[in-house]
Amino acid sequence: MPFRQLGNIPIDVQKMNIDMLSLSGHKIYAPKGVGALYVKKEIEFERFIDGGHQEKNKRAGTENVPEIVGLGKAAQIAEKNLEQYQNKLRNLRDYCLEKLKENVPNIHINGTMEKRLPGNINVSFENIDSSELLFKLDEYGICASGGSACSSGDNNPSHVLTAIGVPSELAKGAIRFTFGDFNTKEDVDYLIAALAHLIPSTAADIIPPA
Repeated sequence: MPFRQLGNIPIDVQKMNIDMLSLSGHKIYAPKGVGALYVKKEIEFERFIDGGHQEKNKRAGTENVPEIVGLGKAAQIAEKNLEQYQNKLRNLRDYCLEKLKENVPNIHINGTMEKRLPGNINVSFENIDSSELLFKLDEYGICASGGSACSSGDNNPSHVLTAIGVPSELAKGAIRFTFGDFNTKEDVDYLIAALAHLIPSTAADIIPPA
């Protein structure tokens, strides 16, 4: 059965002519550590792990059945609530961008707003080192990223941002905020208050988080 969505956007592997597609379960609230790989029938690739005959002889090892079932159930729930979920994330994202522009000076939105995941914001702060800002945000209990989730700890500017033309000095000050099903406008207000406190601002009515 072809994938029809992956929690954030509709995906039809046949109509989109996708040869291979990987997904991480935790992105759609399945258990951490489980994932899936779609491979078109015509595509052949070498075995990943020798040994048993699991996973069509491509990867030996006993499957983690409980987590596989969890991934399947999470995919069903995500597909059923896709439109509602998208609308919620877009509203949070747009609300956050509006508040950022009002309360935090010299921000630059990276990438297009049209072709963007509904809960994603990637923004650069002028004259700010993202690693230092992330450390301070962590003290407020706020989780964000200076690059992709797979490159945490890398101090180099995101190669994706530089590839789309973001100057290196701005790329070094880029932070990605991603909203999910459990986030609220109150969370956004807390984030904006923290950023306004940590970054010099003329907004006198912003009260730093306690």
